[in-house]
Amino acid sequence: MSEAMGKARFIGMMRSEREQWEGLLAELDDAQMVRPGVAGDWSAKDVIAHVTAYERGLVEWLEAAARGESLTFADLDHPDLDHRNTLLYARNQGRPLDDVLLESNRIFERLMELVESLSEEELTDPARSDWYVRPRWKESRPLWECIADDSVRHYRQHVPGIQAWLNFGGR
Repeated sequence: MSEAMGKARFIGMMRSEREQWEGLLAELDDAQMVRPGVAGDWSAKDVIAHVTAYERGLVEWLEAAARGESLTFADLDHPDLDHRNTLLYARNQGRPLDDVLLESNRIFERLMELVESLSEEELTDPARSDWYVRPRWKESRPLWECIADDSVRHYRQHVPGIQAWLNFGGR
């Protein structure tokens, strides 16, 4: 996705995608949220915790950049996606549903605060953020694309599986 993206459009996209994500999750009751099978053995709660872990990583990464630090993560930046996701699953699997949901909302709101605090240039001009984007993403990219990868694109990645599970037996 390399189309021109301004700050206002990106913020609107983030809010819209989050509303759709939350709308889908609102279709599940508590029993469905913890029932395995949404994504392999994962429940919807596990998927939410997984997505939140990546968004938490974005928050920590952006907060470090605001302090002038470049930050990478041993787990989130591990080259083996399955290894990464297995670690995140193990870390979050035993957490209560309410804790996972509260953290998800808290982390998303903090992510939005950070995005809103960035300038148009910081979000769109790779030269402005290259010093902390390149160590983590291994290439020069607009900051908004990096944020989208671990937030809105991550929702889009998991929505079809949750929807299919709901449509074919999750109810």
